Amino acid sequence: MNSSLIHKFLIGLLFLTFISCEEILMEKDISNREVVLVAPMNNAQFYSTGVTFFWETVADATEYQLQIATPNFANPLQIIIDTKIKENSFTQQLPIGNYEWRVRAINSGYSTNYAARLISVVSNADFQNNIVVLNTPANNLITKKTVQNFSWGAIIGATGYQVQIYDGNNTIVKDQTVTTTNLNYTFTEGNYFWKVRASNGTQQTLYSSRSVLVDTTVPNIPVLSSPANTSTTANTNVSFQWSRTPIAGSVEKDSIFIYTDAALTVSKLKKEAATPFSTTLDSGTYYWYTKSFDEAGNSGTKSAVFSFTVN
Repeated sequence: MNSSLIHKFLIGLLFLTFISCEEILMEKDISNREVVLVAPMNNAQFYSTGVTFFWETVADATEYQLQIATPNFANPLQIIIDTKIKENSFTQQLPIGNYEWRVRAINSGYSTNYAARLISVVSNADFQNNIVVLNTPANNLITKKTVQNFSWGAIIGATGYQVQIYDGNNTIVKDQTVTTTNLNYTFTEGNYFWKVRASNGTQQTLYSSRSVLVDTTVPNIPVLSSPANTSTTANTNVSFQWSRTPIAGSVEKDSIFIYTDAALTVSKLKKEAATPFSTTLDSGTYYWYTKSFDEAGNSGTKSAVFSFTVN
């Protein structure tokens, strides 16, 4: 490698080091802070296999690292879980046995010490106290996809799972017991909530539930009103106005597109906007239209294209 290449390499390395150090300096130093564990208490005993871990949030932390070992971290036979999460709680199924759990707070530059406690799962006699952890779809999902795969975490000792789906009128549209931890369902449009509980044949857990909104209808086409087509104005601050009949379902929004050529290839402005919308334009001829979208991902047909001239 010649001296010029070595020089460039060293400059690049110094630049990357500077950037990395600058990012660390922007983070708050949390290394001296403590994670306060809330539950389970130290040496807690459980008679169900589902354990939910809680701890207090730490200021300036961006996520938390949770680890669970059996029987402890001093002499681990197995690391059951090692995960990073943004929330300050986590539910895990644990077979009968002894465990140590610990949590630390972290950000991109620093981390706290771990806070740790011991627990034991004595039996699964209190099966009904288990919590079914729902995985997909996400809670409060808003989507245009009618086919959804419901999935949830397995419960130790469960022989089946009862899945119920209710529509917006609180009417059951699906009630099925499955032995797997997932179920496909095809929706029609509307608001729904779904729930799952586990059973071991004699006991049932409480239901865990989530909601979903399915919207497959594209928004109506906006109707342009001002500036009128082929109009002329001396005002460089132009107010754009249009109307659109809303459709029930997910939230609908409009975007405005302004071009300087009739072929609509030279863009002047593209922006999400609500009517009336104002912007300052130089002298010239412009072409504009609006188009609507909704939160479910449906995209409407663009409006008619109007032209106008600013003198």
